[in-house]
Amino acid sequence: MGAAQNNNKRDKSKANAARAVAAARGARNDRRNIAIGVAVVIVVAVVVIVGVILNTRQSDPAPAGADAIKVTKSSSEYTAKVGDDGTVIAGPDSAKTKIDVYEDFTCPYCGDLEQQSGAQMAKAMADGKLQVRYHLLNILDRNTNPPGYSLLAANAAIAAAKQGKFADFHASLYAQQPKEGGAGYTNEQLLSLGKRLGITAQQFTDDVNKGAYNDLVKQQVTTASAPPVNLQGTPTVLNGTTDLKALQDPQWLDKLLNS
Repeated sequence: MGAAQNNNKRDKSKANAARAVAAARGARNDRRNIAIGVAVVIVVAVVVIVGVILNTRQSDPAPAGADAIKVTKSSSEYTAKVGDDGTVIAGPDSAKTKIDVYEDFTCPYCGDLEQQSGAQMAKAMADGKLQVRYHLLNILDRNTNPPGYSLLAANAAIAAAKQGKFADFHASLYAQQPKEGGAGYTNEQLLSLGKRLGITAQQFTDDVNKGAYNDLVKQQVTTASAPPVNLQGTPTVLNGTTDLKALQDPQWLDKLLNS
């Protein structure tokens, strides 16, 4: 009898141990399943959020109407000419201080620079103290929907400079800068802006519609990407080869003009 009782106890102990092991395994499986479920939910949530963002960007409506770009006069009128390489040279050759500005009309930080320093730069150019060599780039062509606004705007701005209207054209494009990721302005809207700024020459219309300066704009990107500039992004403001870090220092132009 004693042996039988001991055997029964051992059998019960084994059964209890087996149930405990099974329960532990089940708990681990449950935890693993919960973790997998949470991970799946997170992935789905990320996909949904990204989809919403992309859909929002793609659904940004194009600026409506031919006259969508309102005329914004430059705070100070300065002269500008176009170099053989497509650089817009603003301000007199006699200016003591000369800088190079690399910008893209799609770039929101270029818009920030215009808001921060545009009026002061325009006045310094009008007063004969500053010459700015504007390098108009199309590095953000893919960042509008449809792509290509950077090139359209740069080409049109050069065409406007050829007609003596760069200052106001430049100011107008930044005053109502299209949102990055949304729709840019069309050639029709750029032509309308030029007309309302007083450009009547057929040459301006032809230059805009035919993309007369597209190749020069693209070459500007190639040149800026190589030494000595080694462009890392826009806007970049150089005095010689010195990067002035203009967005980081609101007093950069005062310091430069008074140096």
